[in-house]
Formats: sequence, C-alpha cells, structure tokens
Amino acid sequence: MLVFIFAILYLGAGWLPAATLSISTLVLFSIIEIWRLRDPDFPLKIMVNRIIKPDEKNRVAAYFYFVLAATILIFLFPAYVMIISILVAGIADAAAAIAGYEWGKHHYEVGGNVKSFEGLAAGGVAAFLVTLGGLFYFKGFFPVTALIVAVVFVALDYFTPPINDNLLNPISVAVTLTLCALVLTI
Repeated sequence: MLVFIFAILYLGAGWLPAATLSISTLVLFSIIEIWRLRDPDFPLKIMVNRIIKPDEKNRVAAYFYFVLAATILIFLFPAYVMIISILVAGIADAAAAIAGYEWGKHHYEVGGNVKSFEGLAAGGVAAFLVTLGGLFYFKGFFPVTALIVAVVFVALDYFTPPINDNLLNPISVAVTLTLCALVLTI
C-alpha cells in the first residue's frame, strides 16, 4: 500500500509532501523497529506480527527497508525514476510471491530460500509491464529499457543477495533506469 501512497502523493502533490511523508514514515518505522526488537513487551506486537514474516521476528522488518529505499530515491533521483522504481519493486515482488505461492511447481533453492520459476517469471513480467507503463506515462515508449529493468529484477530475485530485497530492488531499478537514460537516451 505504501508503494501507491508514495507514488500518488509524489505525482499529485509534488516532491516536498512526498519527501516529508517518507522521512516521517522512516522516523516512525525506525522507532517502532528499535522498540519492537528491544522490548519483549512491545505493545504493538500483535499488530506488527501480522505484517512481518516469521524470519523477521528478531531482525529489522521489510517495511522499514522499503521506506528507507523510497526516502533515498526521493532525494537522489528524478520523480519518474523514483515512482517507477518503487512501483516495480512493490508490484513485481508481490506478483512473484503470489504466483510462486499459488502456482509454483518448479522450485529452486538459493541461500536457504525456496522459490519457484513460475514466481520468478511472474515477477519479471510484472517488472516489464510496470516499467513499460511508467516510462510510457513519463517519457515515451521504451520497451528495451523495460526489458533491461525486468532482467535486472529477475536476476536479483533469482540470486537473492543477502541485502533485503525491499531495499535492493528499488535502488537497483533506479540505477538501471538512470544508466539506461544515459546510454539509451530515454
């Protein structure tokens, strides 16, 4: 949901409200995460436990990393790059997870994570379509750039680096879009 809130706010109200929201959310989530990880009697434990994965119980949760990435992107990249990057990261990651869970039949394991090729394909298709649509909205029709972004997303999802994907994916997409803009003149 944060993906759409950040994107819509940035598009509708501009940089300052989006930056203010991202910084405020980052501060709030930092406080929540520090409190949650240090206090066994954390009062919001039931609510937070509903949205975190079991393996995040004793480490920083994914939602913090997403807001950190969004904040970094707001300050370092143009609006179209930030918006496309968080949309790709949020939508493609969700598509990969849902497709993998629902229809995944061909599994592989990387670094202790079991994933499926069906989920990987769904994430790649979603990354391609979101990038293609975002670029079309902001800049024009650039299918090669959309394909490159999708390949980067799939490679990161396949190899599962030790950095949280909610931080790595948006930043990687933003860097890829920026490099494509320089090299392919989008």
